[in-house]
Formats: sequence, structure tokens, C-alpha cells
Amino acid sequence: MQMLRVSQHDTLVIPEIHWPSGEAGVFLRCRLEWQSRNQEVLRRRRLAHQTANHQSSALAIVAMMTLLAVCGWIVGGPEGVQRALQGTAPCPNGTVISRESMHRWFGARLLSHAEVPELFAILTKVCSRAGLARVPDLYCLPAPGDMNAYALGGPERSAIVLTEGLLRGMTREEIAGILAHEVAHIRNNDAWTMSWTTALRRAIDWTSLAGLALLRTRHHHGSLGRPLAILLSAAPALGQLLGLALSRVRELDADATALELTGDSRALIAALDKLERHHTGSAPMPVSAFGHDPMRLLRSHPATSERVGTLLNLAY
Repeated sequence: MQMLRVSQHDTLVIPEIHWPSGEAGVFLRCRLEWQSRNQEVLRRRRLAHQTANHQSSALAIVAMMTLLAVCGWIVGGPEGVQRALQGTAPCPNGTVISRESMHRWFGARLLSHAEVPELFAILTKVCSRAGLARVPDLYCLPAPGDMNAYALGGPERSAIVLTEGLLRGMTREEIAGILAHEVAHIRNNDAWTMSWTTALRRAIDWTSLAGLALLRTRHHHGSLGRPLAILLSAAPALGQLLGLALSRVRELDADATALELTGDSRALIAALDKLERHHTGSAPMPVSAFGHDPMRLLRSHPATSERVGTLLNLAY
């Protein structure tokens, strides 16, 4: 009598064969692990995607700092550059997350392990894979008609807020994907990155306004006056576009990290599809619908179809 059992984990195939040895209850076991050649291709593809995202993020930050420095130079030369950049240096994450503040800001209720043990089991597993030393606090926002999730804080101190509608409308696997996406934001310290971006945008706004006021007071109508005024006028919009581009990159990176943490692209895609249908009332539009749409530059999140396409590309 021979028994064959085959299991599969992602692209790893494991056949196990049991042969009777002739003694009652004793079998010989043969286990073979076969990994698809595509696994190495997928690994390199994910690494390339992650590297490209990090490079794009760095480029957006450098572009915003350069824009701010140019505005500062117009206002006050080298000293103006120093003053403009001085107040935008990134500070340690000082987000205060407490039960009282979460209730006051969002009306969210802290969930206990005894109340939702299965949810905490999923979160603990995801955090362990992400290498987080501390599991985020879980909060529920009493909004049965809304499906959403938010991540606050960084690796040292963090919280995840899930709406009641999301907990009711998602399957266990889909919630795992959502939690992994939020844990990715926490591991990548995206809240800190985006708060730095906000500080840069505000500095660009104020410095460009100061520069325009200075040009008007000085009646600067020379050869450089008009180009400088155009640059200063466009600086706030350019800063805004760069900030939105950075936000889209961080979202794509969180999706890719969530796939790495769960290995379940189907659940992630299903969760994105449900969120899109909930918020827009229709299925995700094809990527081609956004390809030549300039309004996509004003979105803080990539189109759902783009996110799904990226996940499929990284998973298969």
C-alpha cells in the first residue's frame, strides 16, 4: 500500500510518499521539495519593485527640499536657504496614542484580546513576520456604514483603527490583508514620512508667498523678475503634486509589503475590490481609463486597478 500527499505553499511544491516497511504501523517516508524556477524571477521582481519605490520616495523628498531651497534663495540668498530648510528637519515620532486621545479624536474604542482573539492572532502573526517588536493597539470605529482602516504611529508606538463596517463586510483572509497593509505602513514609518512631507509643503507655501511679497515690494521688473515670480507662484502647486506622488508610492509599497507578509494575493485583491465597490459603487476601472487622465496626479492613492495589476505582477 502506498500513500502520496502533495502540498503547495506559494510556488513551493512538496510531495510526500509513505511506503509500508513490513512492520505494523511503521512506514518509510520520502519528502521532496520542488521549487518553481519562477520563484527566483518573482523574488527579483519584488526586490526591484521595492528598490524602485524607495528611489521614487527619496526623489520626491529631494525634489521638495530643492524646491524649498530655491524659494529660500530667492527670498534671502544662502541665509534664506538655511532659514527655509531649518524648520523642516525630520523629528522623532512624537505621536501621542492613548485610549483617551483616540476616543476624543476619532470616537474609536480600544479592542481587547479577550474580545476578539482571532483578530489579535492574525495581527500578532503579521507583526512577527514584519519584525515588529510591539503589536499595534487595535481600535474599532463605530461606523457600520463605512469600510476603512487607518494606521497611526511608527514601529515603537502604533495603533490600527478598523471601522465596524470593514469588520462586518470582510472575510477573515481579507481582514488579514488589510491588517498587513496597515502594518506595512507602520513598519515603513510612513506616518513619519508623510508628516515630514506636510512640513515641507507648508514651508514651500510660506516661503513662496514671502518671496512674491518681496518681489512686489522691490518692484523687481528685471530680466529675472518675471521668471522668479512664475516659479514662486507655481511652487505651492508643485509641492502639492510631489506630496501626492509620494503618497501614491508609499501605498504601492505597503501593498507589496502586505503581499510579502501574507503571501495571499487573492485576499488582498478581493479586499481592494470590496473597498472600491463600497466607496465608488462600481467595480474598479481598467488602468487604461487613468493612463491619460491628468486628474490621477491629484489622487493620494493609486487607482485600484493599478494596485491590483501590481499585486498580480508581483505574485505570479
